[in-house]
Amino acid sequence: MQNFADRLDQAIEKKSSCLVVGLDPVLERLPGEVLAEVGVPAQGEPGWTARAASATGLFLRGVIDSVAPHAVAVKPNAGFFERFGAVGMDCLREVSEHAAKQGLLVICDAKRGDIGHTAAAYAESILGETPDTLGPVTDAVTLNPYLGEDSLRPFLDKCSTGKGLFILVRTSNPSGSDIQELQVDGEPLYLKVARLVGKWGEDFRGEGGLNPVGVVVGATAPGQAAAVRKELPEAFFLVPGYGAQGGGAEELAPFFIEGGKGVVVNSSRSVLYAFDGHGGDWRAAVAEAASRAREDLEAVRSSRV
Repeated sequence: MQNFADRLDQAIEKKSSCLVVGLDPVLERLPGEVLAEVGVPAQGEPGWTARAASATGLFLRGVIDSVAPHAVAVKPNAGFFERFGAVGMDCLREVSEHAAKQGLLVICDAKRGDIGHTAAAYAESILGETPDTLGPVTDAVTLNPYLGEDSLRPFLDKCSTGKGLFILVRTSNPSGSDIQELQVDGEPLYLKVARLVGKWGEDFRGEGGLNPVGVVVGATAPGQAAAVRKELPEAFFLVPGYGAQGGGAEELAPFFIEGGKGVVVNSSRSVLYAFDGHGGDWRAAVAEAASRAREDLEAVRSSRV
């Protein structure tokens, strides 16, 4: 399979979009017509998990169809599916398959981080080739680097098969700074982690010069992003925190490299639930929100071209 960084870069150029839509489905926020169509009982009643997973899948397939013209990828968050047990994991795989059929790349937001055989099992389940698992339809995964290189090695090895990684470096949540900005030998910890990411990914650069071993850097930390970009001039950045979390598109210029390359920006709630408080077709509201986000982000990306 073609290098993930090359595939992602080509998708961005083809669609003139760096938008990723995060799939973080909250059952209680799904459109009433979806819940009614499936007939979801109260939580705890017989059949709740199966019906809840079914409604989630129905909703997300509609979301994917609506955002496919405007986004380059979707980012399903595993936790929102795992809460429904085995049927939830089936839903995650089926939603990922639907996204792939619509021409979208799939970034599984699992934030895995473990060692030895456990790490190898996680890597195979998410990025492997076993039928009826996430592996065949997942293009990239988010990872926690806290356990060091040996916890990431099974995932790094998958980069040679066309898969990608996004390693947490400077996240968008408010308390991320409690650990990520700790001073170590006179510099913040997140910079040391960024430097390690560069080392871990040095053998996987794509033909276009970008690296499939990327990083997660929040839109709410543009100053830190500039420092990370200096350390990682060839890495792809996955940027959460845009939209509902308060990050604005105009603050994202330091994230891009020359040519408007190397960045995908995630938007979840502001796209998924764009229909809240509005009448009419919920799918149209989702599509409009995705279109606006794409245009908003493209104005910044194009300024770097």
